[in-house]
Amino acid sequence: MGAARGDWLDCKNGNVISREYGSWVFLGEVLTNLELVPDAGHTQHCGSCTRCIDACPTGAIAEPFVVDADRCIAYHTIENRAEKLPDEIASNLQGWVAGCDICQDVCPWNQRFAQATDVAEFEPYPENIAPTLAELAEISDEEWNRRFTASALRRIKPEMLRRNAKAND
Repeated sequence: MGAARGDWLDCKNGNVISREYGSWVFLGEVLTNLELVPDAGHTQHCGSCTRCIDACPTGAIAEPFVVDADRCIAYHTIENRAEKLPDEIASNLQGWVAGCDICQDVCPWNQRFAQATDVAEFEPYPENIAPTLAELAEISDEEWNRRFTASALRRIKPEMLRRNAKAND
């Protein structure tokens, strides 16, 4: 499923939004040597809305369209390979162990237009729905490999998942 040409919007939380699907989309790219006509530039339709900025628990959306990765829960839980999360991040995790979708959850575009996927391969594995923090804090490397085979969560190594779960205490 793709959005029609010219159907993409820019969002104050740094995401792109489809008028048809909100910001819950996968982005991809095609490499080609064909000459293609570029799409029209994206437009901004957030107006005076600041829900994403106001809802961010760490103030990572420093200003509209500017996200400070050093203050972003998603960056720290997915990309930060340090043994310990910074205190200002850990104290604001609110149960997040792999990313943070608060800015997307509060976005009116998602509340009004987002649709659940009908692609079975995008659904979470049943046993990975709502695991406890205690369970994730103690997950073995073997169990992580079994439960997260072919998952986007493989980007988060098992030691990082344990670290993130423990930091929620």
